[in-house]
Amino acid sequence: MDVSVIIINYNTFDLTKAALESIFLHTKELCYEVILVDNASPDGSGERLRELFEDRLVYIQAGGNLGTSRSFNLGLARAAGKYVLWLNPDILIRDNFLRKLFDYMEQDEQCGICGGNVLDFEGKPAHSFRRHLLSLRQDRADKSLFLALWRKLFYRPFADSYNYTEHPVRVGYITGADMMVRRSLFDAVGGFDEDIFMYAEEVEFTYRAVQKTHCTVVCVPDAQILHLEGASFGKEARFNEWKFTTGMTGSAKCYAKCLGEKVSLRYLKLLRRSYWKFFLVCTLLFRRTSREIYRKKYTIADKAVREFPAILRSE
Repeated sequence: MDVSVIIINYNTFDLTKAALESIFLHTKELCYEVILVDNASPDGSGERLRELFEDRLVYIQAGGNLGTSRSFNLGLARAAGKYVLWLNPDILIRDNFLRKLFDYMEQDEQCGICGGNVLDFEGKPAHSFRRHLLSLRQDRADKSLFLALWRKLFYRPFADSYNYTEHPVRVGYITGADMMVRRSLFDAVGGFDEDIFMYAEEVEFTYRAVQKTHCTVVCVPDAQILHLEGASFGKEARFNEWKFTTGMTGSAKCYAKCLGEKVSLRYLKLLRRSYWKFFLVCTLLFRRTSREIYRKKYTIADKAVREFPAILRSE
């Protein structure tokens, strides 16, 4: 078996169906399997997908909403491929995406993790990777008002997180939307950390893998997917408080596990300070909706700082 694809489904029938169809349509000359892990979707989408695709899927019923890390590890335990590809349910692959990543891994033995260029559903560049692995300096730059304006005026979109070149480039980590990993790397360092419910699990794993094996992480530009980021949460609100809190918690845990609790607290303080600044700017510019969103973000981050390290013990 060349590649095992793992997709996690939770109430996303239409998105996951489209993703699976694109895999089966655009994957050629490759021995692969698709493992679908359903987190006991209340809408019955997991069973519907199993009935629709039948023996084209390895179907796993998780029995509950286990989150990303635990669900992925269930799929990993069943994976038979030389490489394991984690795909989000809200993606569409194109142009033999799997084979392109497989071919690259086959010819670069030092590469342990790779991914492609991510485009949004309009075909525009999107967040595909991060150049630096776990960097407070980078986080500070990402939250800078001045740098945000500077990038918007003088840089191409996602200039520091999209491979505009025609050749593979080394990066800090690949986004979890399309992350291919050598199975031997999982055997060496273990699967995803199950203390992290969702978000930042790929960052923590990459840090652990690089530290232990010194493997490289590479973005392969001619392998491309379309990603409707956040679609699995629906479009009912511009700001999803549960998603934001879960993401912040995952990142705080990631920093603590990799760099220590003091760095994790500095990360949370950085978030709190940044959201307060954005709140003030939106207030001055009479941006009511954005102001309310940043007020909520500040309140959540402030609570995390004041109650630290409780956030690291949360489920």
